[in-house]
Order: sequence, then structure tokens, then C-alpha cells
Amino acid sequence: MIGERLQLRYMSWPDIREKIDSGFDTVIISLGAMEQHGLHLPECTDETIGIGLSCGLAERLGNALVSPTIIPGLSEHHMVLAGSLSLRPDTFKAVVEDYVQSYLRHGFKKFIFLASHGGNMDTTIKLIDDFKIIFQDSVFLNALTLDRLIAILSRIEKESSMPIGSCGGHACAFETSLMLYLAPAYVRMDKAKPGYVGPPTRELVETMFKYGVTGISEIGVLGDPTMATEELGKKFFEAAVEVMYQYILEQTKEE
Repeated sequence: MIGERLQLRYMSWPDIREKIDSGFDTVIISLGAMEQHGLHLPECTDETIGIGLSCGLAERLGNALVSPTIIPGLSEHHMVLAGSLSLRPDTFKAVVEDYVQSYLRHGFKKFIFLASHGGNMDTTIKLIDDFKIIFQDSVFLNALTLDRLIAILSRIEKESSMPIGSCGGHACAFETSLMLYLAPAYVRMDKAKPGYVGPPTRELVETMFKYGVTGISEIGVLGDPTMATEELGKKFFEAAVEVMYQYILEQTKEE
């Protein structure tokens, strides 16, 4: 796994204390999910991608450590398919707040939330607004919004001459490629099949949230995972990390 040395879960407490004392004042918390990802990807897909992207961002920032991913997330729209888990919104908020409270006690001052699951993204914006009021001496930043993600998918889809909608946002060429890059042993490309293939618009996402994923795709896939490759996964990874890094720099340049 990319960036194990920056993951708090693999560090001893003296190592963590030393990092904080030496200026590592930022913790990246990925907000993932435990849910279905079509016929070819495991339930842990969002967790795996979230940790990978968080480690990539931490490497770029140079003063950040990576929290264990918060799972499960808000996945009610996937509950129709076996194995998915979903927290109630109040429970989800309480868990995230407890993570923040814990890390504040250890001396972290800046919190970067990275929602690796689309169902968490709008809620993450609201959480940050609330936390800025509750924890006024701390900094809260949102690394990846739904609109920012859609822009990345559309750009690379076009650059790679892929059919529009191949990167639909769920178990698609995007997520499958990232998994081939980050954790290929978990990918079953022989099982990969296209689901709904069309532009990953906000309207489409809102329809899925309202009616559930099978209201759009019987197999729970938005996009075409058969287009996925490890090389494309590296391209997506580097693009997403760069977009997030530049956003964080822009938000913190006046400090």
C-alpha cells in the first residue's frame, strides 16, 4: 500500500508523538464506505481508494499523517444489494466528530476530510461548516467535492479517448483502474460488466440517491469497468492527488 509510513494505524505512539512535535500538525481523514461495487470489485473499494489517495496527498503536503478511514458511510442507496452497510446520518456525524476530538487532544490542528464515497460528499461540506463553529481554533478543509471529482473524470475520460460515461463514478473505469493500481489482487476483471453508461452528472447522482442504485443499474455499476487498466489507474491517482494538493495550497496560502 502506498504511504504506509504515514498511516497512523501502523505507527507506535512515540513515533506519532515525535511527528506531531516536529511539525506534523495535519491529519487527513478519509470518509469511506462499505458497500457493493458491482460484480468485480469488493465491498472495501472506497476504503482502499480513500487510504491510497490520502497517502498520496500526505506525501505531497509533507506535514500530514493519515487517519484510519471512517467506515461505513452513508450508503442507503446501495442497501438493495447484499453486503452493503449504511450509518444513520446522526451516527456518521457523531463518529467523525469523535475522531476530530481525539486527534485534537493529541495536538493536531488541521483536518483534511477526503470523501472517497459519493454519498458522503455533500454531508462532508455540512460537517465542515459545523466543525468550524464547534472547533474555532482548528482548520477544516474538504479535499474532494462531487463537482471536483466529476471534473476529473470527464477530463481524463476525454484525454484517454474513452466513450462518454465510461467513468460514471461507481465501480466504473475510474474506480476499477484505481483498484488495479492500488490493490490489483482484489479486482476480478473476468467478472467486469458495464452498467449504466452516461455522463456522471449531479442530476444522475441525485436520482440514484433518491431511487437507489438499481433504479439506474441492475448490477450496481455506473460506467464501464471493462475499459479499466492499471496505467489508467495511475493517471487517475496522480490527477486526483494534484487537484487536491493545489486546492489545499490555495486554501492555506495566507497562513
